Amino acid sequence: MKYSLCIAALVSVALAVTHEEHQAFIRRQANVQNAVSANTPAMTDEQGNVVPFDAANVYMAGQAAGL
Repeated sequence: MKYSLCIAALVSVALAVTHEEHQAFIRRQANVQNAVSANTPAMTDEQGNVVPFDAANVYMAGQAAGL
C-alpha cells in the first residue's frame, strides 16, 4: 500500500508539467543570445548580459561612477 501511494505521488508530479510546457522551456533556454559555454571564461556587461571574457572590454562600474 505504501508503494502504490508513493508511485501515485510520483506519477502526479511527473504529469504536472505538460509536454508542450516542457518544450517551451527548452526552446526558451536554447534561444539565449550570446550563449557562453560553461567551460569558457565569461563576464557580464553593464546591462547584466553574460558575454565571453575580454580583458580589454571589462566594465568598471566604480570608474564609470567617478569613484
